[in-house]
Amino acid sequence: MQIEAHAINLITNLEPTLFRTPEGNPGFDLYEADSTGKQIRWVEVKSMTGSLEDRPVGLSYTQFDYAREKGDAYWLYIVEHATDPAQARVLRIQNPAGQARTFTFDYGWSQIARTDSPR
Repeated sequence: MQIEAHAINLITNLEPTLFRTPEGNPGFDLYEADSTGKQIRWVEVKSMTGSLEDRPVGLSYTQFDYAREKGDAYWLYIVEHATDPAQARVLRIQNPAGQARTFTFDYGWSQIARTDSPR
Protein backbone atom coordinates (compact mmCIF):
# COMPACT_ATOMS: atom_id res chain seq x y z
CA MET A 1 0.00 0.00 0.00
CA GLN A 2 2.92 2.35 0.60
CA ILE A 3 4.04 1.93 -3.01
CA GLU A 4 0.52 2.76 -4.19
CA ALA A 5 0.48 5.86 -1.98
CA HIS A 6 3.68 7.08 -3.69
CA ALA A 7 2.09 6.44 -7.08
CA ILE A 8 -1.15 8.22 -6.22
CA ASN A 9 0.72 11.24 -4.84
CA LEU A 10 2.77 11.43 -8.03
CA ILE A 11 -0.35 11.24 -10.20
CA THR A 12 -2.36 13.80 -8.25
CA ASN A 13 0.60 16.20 -8.38
CA LEU A 14 0.73 15.76 -12.17
CA GLU A 15 -3.05 15.93 -12.55
CA PRO A 16 -4.61 18.00 -9.75
CA THR A 17 -8.11 17.50 -11.22
CA LEU A 18 -8.03 13.89 -9.98
CA PHE A 19 -9.38 13.07 -6.52
CA ARG A 20 -8.72 10.07 -4.29
CA THR A 21 -11.50 7.63 -3.49
CA PRO A 22 -11.89 6.13 -0.02
CA GLU A 23 -9.34 3.37 0.64
CA GLY A 24 -10.48 0.01 -0.68
CA ASN A 25 -12.92 1.51 -3.18
CA PRO A 26 -13.81 -1.22 -5.67
CA GLY A 27 -13.17 -0.57 -9.36
CA PHE A 28 -10.99 2.55 -9.31
CA ASP A 29 -8.67 4.67 -7.14
CA LEU A 30 -9.06 8.18 -8.54
CA TYR A 31 -11.78 10.14 -10.29
CA GLU A 32 -12.33 13.43 -12.02
CA ALA A 33 -15.55 15.37 -11.50
CA ASP A 34 -17.28 18.08 -13.51
CA SER A 35 -18.28 21.47 -12.05
CA THR A 36 -21.39 19.92 -10.45
CA GLY A 37 -19.39 17.19 -8.71
CA LYS A 38 -20.55 14.41 -11.05
CA GLN A 39 -17.83 11.85 -11.74
CA ILE A 40 -16.76 11.97 -15.39
CA ARG A 41 -13.49 9.99 -15.45
CA TRP A 42 -12.29 6.99 -13.48
CA VAL A 43 -8.67 5.91 -12.96
CA GLU A 44 -7.35 2.61 -11.63
CA VAL A 45 -3.76 2.89 -10.37
CA LYS A 46 -1.24 0.05 -10.46
CA SER A 47 2.19 0.70 -8.99
CA MET A 48 5.45 -1.19 -8.97
CA THR A 49 9.05 -0.73 -7.89
CA GLY A 50 10.26 -1.98 -11.30
CA SER A 51 8.74 -1.74 -14.75
CA LEU A 52 6.28 -3.60 -16.95
CA GLU A 53 9.30 -5.35 -18.42
CA ASP A 54 9.78 -7.00 -15.01
CA ARG A 55 6.20 -8.15 -14.46
CA PRO A 56 2.68 -7.56 -15.74
CA VAL A 57 -0.21 -5.93 -13.90
CA GLY A 58 -3.76 -7.23 -13.78
CA LEU A 59 -7.23 -5.89 -13.20
CA SER A 60 -9.65 -7.53 -10.79
CA TYR A 61 -13.04 -8.64 -12.07
CA THR A 62 -14.60 -5.51 -10.54
CA GLN A 63 -11.99 -3.23 -12.09
CA PHE A 64 -12.38 -4.88 -15.50
CA ASP A 65 -16.16 -4.66 -15.27
CA TYR A 66 -15.92 -0.94 -14.46
CA ALA A 67 -13.54 -0.50 -17.40
CA ARG A 68 -16.02 -2.18 -19.75
CA GLU A 69 -18.93 -0.12 -18.41
CA LYS A 70 -17.16 3.26 -18.50
CA GLY A 71 -15.36 2.77 -21.85
CA ASP A 72 -13.21 5.75 -22.87
CA ALA A 73 -13.85 7.47 -19.52
CA TYR A 74 -11.93 4.70 -17.68
CA TRP A 75 -8.16 4.81 -17.49
CA LEU A 76 -5.49 2.45 -16.21
CA TYR A 77 -2.45 4.31 -14.87
CA ILE A 78 0.63 2.18 -14.30
CA VAL A 79 3.37 3.84 -12.29
CA GLU A 80 6.74 2.24 -12.87
CA HIS A 81 9.53 2.81 -10.32
CA ALA A 82 6.94 4.37 -8.03
CA THR A 83 9.26 4.70 -5.05
CA ASP A 84 12.05 6.43 -7.00
CA PRO A 85 11.09 10.00 -7.94
CA ALA A 86 14.05 10.23 -10.36
CA GLN A 87 12.88 7.21 -12.40
CA ALA A 88 9.12 7.18 -11.84
CA ARG A 89 7.06 7.03 -15.00
CA VAL A 90 3.28 7.07 -15.44
CA LEU A 91 1.84 5.00 -18.28
CA ARG A 92 -1.73 6.05 -19.08
CA ILE A 93 -4.00 3.58 -20.90
CA GLN A 94 -7.45 4.79 -21.91
CA ASN A 95 -10.22 2.17 -22.06
CA PRO A 96 -8.05 -0.85 -21.21
CA ALA A 97 -10.96 -3.30 -21.54
CA GLY A 98 -11.86 -2.02 -24.99
CA GLN A 99 -8.23 -1.94 -26.14
CA ALA A 100 -7.38 -5.50 -25.01
CA ARG A 101 -6.88 -7.91 -27.88
CA THR A 102 -5.97 -11.02 -25.88
CA PHE A 103 -6.47 -12.27 -22.36
CA THR A 104 -3.69 -14.18 -20.63
CA PHE A 105 -4.33 -17.10 -18.33
CA ASP A 106 -1.40 -17.64 -16.00
CA TYR A 107 -0.47 -20.33 -13.45
CA GLY A 108 -3.14 -19.04 -11.04
CA TRP A 109 -5.81 -20.58 -13.25
CA SER A 110 -4.52 -24.06 -12.42
CA GLN A 111 -6.10 -23.66 -8.99
CA ILE A 112 -9.62 -23.71 -10.47
CA ALA A 113 -9.01 -25.74 -13.61
CA ARG A 114 -10.60 -29.14 -14.03
CA THR A 115 -7.98 -31.74 -14.76
CA ASP A 116 -8.32 -35.08 -16.47
CA SER A 117 -5.72 -37.74 -17.05
CA PRO A 118 -5.03 -38.61 -20.71
CA ARG A 119 -6.81 -41.79 -21.79
